[in-house]
Amino acid sequence: NVHTLILSYCTGVTDVSALTNVHTLYLSWCTGVTDVSALTNVHTLYLSWCTNITDVSALTNVHTLNLYGCTGITDVSALVNVHTLILSGCTGIKN
Repeated sequence: NVHTLILSYCTGVTDVSALTNVHTLYLSWCTGVTDVSALTNVHTLYLSWCTNITDVSALTNVHTLNLYGCTGITDVSALVNVHTLILSGCTGIKN
């Protein structure tokens, strides 16, 4: 199994559902990614500037979640168990 996978700036990446067993996953600036619901087992997940992601409610088991600049996200209320949650620049968050 892959421990750390860096795909930052890979704008052509759209389907990340096969990456469920990666420990640390960098998807920053992967603007083609819209669905991250399969990534529930990822320990550390970097999604900064993934502006087309709108739902992160399935990521309740992620330990560290970086959502910096994810302007499409409006609700993070389901993420109460996330140990480290970075929300800077998430201008759409209402909950």
